[in-house]
Amino acid sequence: MINFDLLVAGCDTRCKHCYVNGGPLPRMKGDDAVLCIERLDAIAANLLDEAYFTLDHEPMGHPEIGRVIDAAADTKHIRYHHHGMTTGVGLMRRDDREAVLDRYLSHGFDSFGITIHGGEALHDEIVRRKGAFSASVAFGEFVKTRGAELEVSLMVNRFFPEQREEISATLDRLNPDFVYIALPIFTPHKNGMDYEPYRMSIRDAEVLGEWFRALRKDDAELIERARESSVGFAAEKLQNGRGLKILFSEPQGEKYLAVHPDCLLYMGNSGAETDCLGDLRDLDPEAAAKRISEAPDNRDYGAFYDQSVLPETERLIEALKTLPQETVYGDEPSVIYRGLAALNVPTRILDLRSEQQRQ
Repeated sequence: MINFDLLVAGCDTRCKHCYVNGGPLPRMKGDDAVLCIERLDAIAANLLDEAYFTLDHEPMGHPEIGRVIDAAADTKHIRYHHHGMTTGVGLMRRDDREAVLDRYLSHGFDSFGITIHGGEALHDEIVRRKGAFSASVAFGEFVKTRGAELEVSLMVNRFFPEQREEISATLDRLNPDFVYIALPIFTPHKNGMDYEPYRMSIRDAEVLGEWFRALRKDDAELIERARESSVGFAAEKLQNGRGLKILFSEPQGEKYLAVHPDCLLYMGNSGAETDCLGDLRDLDPEAAAKRISEAPDNRDYGAFYDQSVLPETERLIEALKTLPQETVYGDEPSVIYRGLAALNVPTRILDLRSEQQRQ
């Protein structure tokens, strides 16, 4: 699978765990957004793999989002992947919010999601925007009144045990169609360390067991997942022979690319780009498709580190042993990222700010 992340607008929050470096960004011009979608469709016509694109970070804040959604729904070779996740801020501050949501619904994009990080004060602290919690809840209530489906992602952290009642009250108020349990990952970018004070432990997961069951979640499975993505477990696996070269040579099966507001196309997810392919508006679709097809998969850690700079496995194990052993990172690669960060191992992620942004 190949996924293109089309950054039509910046984000209204700056979440401390954000692995795509959200936050304020220049908006892509409406004409450029439509043209970029057309160009992605032309590239996809030359790709053998199935291709998708998403609109990010906060597309509902774009002044011409209705026109952009029309273009997204009209592609022939590439599919618009509507994940529907939003902070709610972009839509709820618009006077034409009903018309915007109706445009989504008219194309069958009828499922939306919000993320809850805890009670109101904690949520606003983690996303670094006062009033963000209220906007998310208001958005959830709004889409429900329009007949859309609402999903809530609970970004579990170490404060959840003490905030269970407040979070449960929010869920009762929203009555979502589905609730996800999410564990923030650690990736090698500028936000990497910001979320560390909030990370949950295996013990926190165990304390939340009864609450997970009340949410109709398998608490035993979730606790086991937490254990398997802990620092101690990863160190133990490395100690038992699962070395770095094995990890970094495993097939990943997916490619991520990002289109910035200036229409430059990059290999890698937003915030973790590794190569610039050029201005999407001018790229030859056939040549671009060839370069993309020949590029290595980049879903995980293999995209960001050169084998030559990786430390010996024993050195990584020693670094992991200096970290709290019960800390949970969501998956094994995230733990490895954190260990490499402790060793200050360099990545090959590019500094992609344009000259205009620098000035």
